[in-house]
Amino acid sequence: MPSKAIDLFNELKNPDDFIFVLLFNACAQLGTREELNLIKKVSSKIYESFHLNPFLSTSLLDALMKCGDVAYAQSLFNTLTKKSIGIYGAMMKG
Repeated sequence: MPSKAIDLFNELKNPDDFIFVLLFNACAQLGTREELNLIKKVSSKIYESFHLNPFLSTSLLDALMKCGDVAYAQSLFNTLTKKSIGIYGAMMKG
């Protein structure tokens, strides 16, 4: 129920990294332009967490790829200094 998950996310005041991962996974399942815009809006506010949490960066890249913004996913991928197998996998699957 990705749409319900997104609705619940919009009700939260202070989501943590785990909630962002769930949001990105829900957006990836829907893969529409609306979800892509939400992903970009949210990711612009969590830039530091993106670099520190490999689960967050992997789910963000996966969501961007599944929503069709390969160029933005690649630019974020290029900013990462530590790249895990999961991050490479997300990029390769996209």
